[in-house]
Amino acid sequence: MSITEKSRFEQIRRNWNSRIRAWKTDRQNQKRYGEDAPRFAEQLWVPTDRIQRALKIGSSKQSGAVIASWPEKGYSMVSDLPSLRACLAHWRDGVSWEDSGIIDLMMAQIRRNGKVDRLRTHEEVKTRYQELDELFREVKRAGMLSSRQDFIPGNFREEGGILVHIGPDGEPVFGKKGHHRLAMAIALEFSVIPVQLGATYRPAIGHLLNYRQRTHH
Repeated sequence: MSITEKSRFEQIRRNWNSRIRAWKTDRQNQKRYGEDAPRFAEQLWVPTDRIQRALKIGSSKQSGAVIASWPEKGYSMVSDLPSLRACLAHWRDGVSWEDSGIIDLMMAQIRRNGKVDRLRTHEEVKTRYQELDELFREVKRAGMLSSRQDFIPGNFREEGGILVHIGPDGEPVFGKKGHHRLAMAIALEFSVIPVQLGATYRPAIGHLLNYRQRTHH
C-alpha cells in the first residue's frame, strides 16, 4: 500500500460517507435545478489545456455545490503553483526532486503543520516521491490517466480525483486537489482527463452536459 494511500477500512468508511453526501446533494440539486444538476463526486472529462487557473473553494466534501455568487479574486495560474512547477521540472525537464525544491517545500510544511498528506519525516517524503515516479511510469505506459474507479476498485464515483470547479462561461478551474496527477497529465500531454466535479457556478450548469462526454472535445 502506498505511504499516503488510505487503508481498506478508511476507504470503506469514505465510500459510505460519500454515498450519504451524494444522496443528500444529488437529491437537493435535482429538486432545484433539474435532471442536469451537478452531482456529488461526479466524474467529468475536461481538456487538459483548458485548466489554466486555480481557485480554492471549500473542499472536496462540498463537491456538487452550486454557487450563485462566484469569487472574482483568489485565482492563481496553474503554471505558478509550486508543486506543479516542481513536478513538471522533474518529469518533463529531468530535474531531480531535490533540485526541484519540492522536498524542501514539503519539509517546511511538515515543520509548520506537523504533517502533510500523512507524511511526517524526510524519509517518508522521499519515499512518497519515489512512489510518484513509479505511478508516472505506469501512467505513461498506459497512455492515459485512469479514473478513480479504475485506479481503486470500489471507489465511489470520481471521489479523490483531480478537483475541478466549473466557473463562469463554463471555465474549468483547478480546485487545488490532485496536483500530482494534473502535473502528470500536463507532462505527458494528455488531451482530456477525468476529474472530480467541485463547485459549479449556477449560470454554468448547462456546461456540465458537455463535460460529461468523454469524446466530444
